[in-house]
Amino acid sequence: MNELTDRERQVLVLLGGGLPNRLLARQLGIAERTVKAHVAHIIEKLGLRTRLEAAVVANLHHDLICPGRSSHSR
Repeated sequence: MNELTDRERQVLVLLGGGLPNRLLARQLGIAERTVKAHVAHIIEKLGLRTRLEAAVVANLHHDLICPGRSSHSR
């Protein structure tokens, strides 16, 4: 997870919430195509194959993605 940028971590956490790219973009204040690029980078960096796998990783490893936040604050 260390190879992800801060923004990629933000996208990954929101991806774990099941939001579509359009809503991820709106919530982060960035373009939808930028979200798509971040998702592609996340998938590549983590050695995953799909967006669904990334969402599962986000949920299973939330504490690694967001160190210092308890799992109760999600």
